[in-house]
Amino acid sequence: METKWKVIILMSLLVFVALGIVGIIALAGEFNKNEMPFFGSKIAMIPVKGYITTERCGPRMIGGTQCAEVAIVRDRIEGAESDPAIKAIVLDINSGGGSVVATGEIEEVVKNCNKPVVAWIEDVGASGAYYIASAADVIVANRNSIIGNIGVIMTVPQYYGLLRMLGVNMTVIKAGNSKDIGSPYREMTEGEKRDLQEMVNKIYYDFVSGVAENRNLSRVYVENISDGSIYLGLEAKELHLVDVLGGRSTAIEIASGLGGIEGTPGIAEARPKRNLVDMLSEMSTHMGYGIGRGIISGYGGKIWEE
Repeated sequence: METKWKVIILMSLLVFVALGIVGIIALAGEFNKNEMPFFGSKIAMIPVKGYITTERCGPRMIGGTQCAEVAIVRDRIEGAESDPAIKAIVLDINSGGGSVVATGEIEEVVKNCNKPVVAWIEDVGASGAYYIASAADVIVANRNSIIGNIGVIMTVPQYYGLLRMLGVNMTVIKAGNSKDIGSPYREMTEGEKRDLQEMVNKIYYDFVSGVAENRNLSRVYVENISDGSIYLGLEAKELHLVDVLGGRSTAIEIASGLGGIEGTPGIAEARPKRNLVDMLSEMSTHMGYGIGRGIISGYGGKIWEE
């Protein structure tokens, strides 16, 4: 019985202290009810940065690249949608795209979200990353952001010539004429090139059709500007690929209005858990920024990309 009363007294003191802190902040004129946990009206900031993939994003080792994992992005969007305190979502996009399946899955989640979604493109929102942004209610980008690059690419490495020079021979035993299509050990036939080109064309058709539907544009119009070209934000707005020119504050302001939030909204930022390797990686990234910024490297190990 005595323990019970101690618990009650302790809880009462904690509540009293919490209310006191809130009161002090309010008197200081810095209180924003929307910032209170579990209360108020908030906007969820969800990052989509780096290569977009269905695979797990491992630790960012020194020199590693950032990536957006489909499962994590999807869970964050669905979590924000189910949270009554979240009134709108801002997708913080800085990506050059990713795999076809990965970008398609996130685009579908964004399109089916019942809460307002604003896509804010930082430096880059290209290819599959733009496809995701196109499903949002509003797209915000800086006048110098890189937008577009709508298209599909398939990369098939082949080094049969090098093997021949080294005197290395690969014997392939197969059942089915197309079983080793794209093999690096032999030259691709014209028929195989046509087959793969047809597959790329079909994916491209779906990509263009999806952007046209999401942006309420004609398919013919989108196809005419979808030759893989990139546009700066200002030009992208003129081409109806972007709605508003601005930055983070603009995106938040628009999301707040769409979500019907009164006053300054609280911001719920989804931050990835960081371990020691991640922190060391960030340190090395900052130290080597001046050198690494000038080195452009492609994403390896991927065949289909948007």
